[in-house]
Amino acid sequence: MSICVVVLNERTAADQLNAQLREAGTPLVSSQLVRPATNKTENTEPSTKEADKKSTATSIDLQPVEINTVEILTPKLARQKHQRIMAFWLLPFGLVGGVLTTKITGLDTFARFGTVGEPLVGGLVGLISGWIGSYASAASVNPENAEDVRLMRKRNQEGRWLLVLETPMGIDLNWKVVQQFKPIAVTRLSDL
Repeated sequence: MSICVVVLNERTAADQLNAQLREAGTPLVSSQLVRPATNKTENTEPSTKEADKKSTATSIDLQPVEINTVEILTPKLARQKHQRIMAFWLLPFGLVGGVLTTKITGLDTFARFGTVGEPLVGGLVGLISGWIGSYASAASVNPENAEDVRLMRKRNQEGRWLLVLETPMGIDLNWKVVQQFKPIAVTRLSDL
């Protein structure tokens, strides 16, 4: 999937861009509107006249969200997701590996726990190793688009609206429609 972030000055431009892309037949998997992080009150909500125009243009309302809830723009969320996925695989393998290693090696490291308790303690040690490994694995992942994400977060801090658009694999945005709204920047974050 292709994920692009369009940086705009106003919310109304983001709503209209989303509506026109859908009207133009651009297949969007998802679209998220990220509100500015600053305490600006201007341009944060459309006026009633603008809202009436928008409601006639499209039935899809974009609800603004905080930047820290968007996974592609928050590396911490991506690391947490990666840690959960790695824990799903490493914990069972650590448990089985600990039990098998205790049985196969014949070492009496945990002999004081008896013949049944020894492999169980070995499995517990393997389980803990898998858990630690999932955190180490998640911490070692450095996203390839870290500089772009940092730039998008800076734009958000400056009071800009971010429109995150996700299209299916091999399908690009309608760039003519995007350019009509004179975005400050358009950044492609990933092609998965």
